[in-house]
Amino acid sequence: MKRILLICTGNTCRSPMAVFLFREHLAGRGAAGSEEFEFISAGLSAQPGLPLNARARKALKSEGIEPDGHESRQLRADMVEESDLILSMTSDQAGELKRRFPGAAERIYTLADFAGFEEDIPDPFGGSQRIYDRTLSRLDAIIEKAVERLEIYFVEMKRGTAYGSDNMKIALGSDHAGYSLKEELKGWLEEEGYETVDMGTDSEESVDYPDFAGSVARAVSDDRADLGLLVCGTGLGMSMTANKFSGIRAARCQDAYSARMARRHNDANILALGERVVGAGLARDVLRTFLETEFAGGRHQRRVDKICEQKGVEK
Repeated sequence: MKRILLICTGNTCRSPMAVFLFREHLAGRGAAGSEEFEFISAGLSAQPGLPLNARARKALKSEGIEPDGHESRQLRADMVEESDLILSMTSDQAGELKRRFPGAAERIYTLADFAGFEEDIPDPFGGSQRIYDRTLSRLDAIIEKAVERLEIYFVEMKRGTAYGSDNMKIALGSDHAGYSLKEELKGWLEEEGYETVDMGTDSEESVDYPDFAGSVARAVSDDRADLGLLVCGTGLGMSMTANKFSGIRAARCQDAYSARMARRHNDANILALGERVVGAGLARDVLRTFLETEFAGGRHQRRVDKICEQKGVEK
């Protein structure tokens, strides 16, 4: 069973409402869906033991949902560790969660973003019944899409390494400042079963980063590699060079969340890292996330197309 943790501020309004709505939507899909997922909620600054807000309760009951048994809970580290997916109501909350629990960053989204929307769910606390009804209505629309996404999300996560190890060829390149990290990541990729094509450099002797960034960018642009990895001191020069090439969307990332969004929203095909900026452990996490995340398509395809149009190159 997969555990999904819903997060808001006080855990008396939005996150418990979301839990009841998720359960209702999955119940409508039959017992199998209900048994596959477990939903819990907590607050970033909750007073434990409070009941569901009376107006939230009324809004749910008006939709035929009996919201029984909820008591507010303060978020604890063990809740995060034991959850397979963490969904917050706002981007600020998601950012706070990532700061508190960096090891879980790749499992943290806003609820709306996970469902394919670009918005926050504002706190209705202190508002009228009409505001609570509107909040429930918006949550319901978002959760309807989120339920569809759940199955896809966990299929993607399940195939994870298998997706890359069997099918993906990774072009690698670095300058002297990124050589050591490039070699370490190359070894990790090969252990994971990825096919690698090393474009150099082959030592810590001083070289010019554009030469190697160009080699990797051409390999990806010409479909001789599926994705690319570039490493220099900061990742900046490599990404700037790679993005001069047709069809390349190189992203310099320093955390797993940025790597996921670069792939999911921007269809990035080259990851740039800075050896002087990220350590080897974090670099592996960033690279793993980059490789295991797929482009979401949909509205994001339109935006990627506009990137290409702005630069005057083909997709």
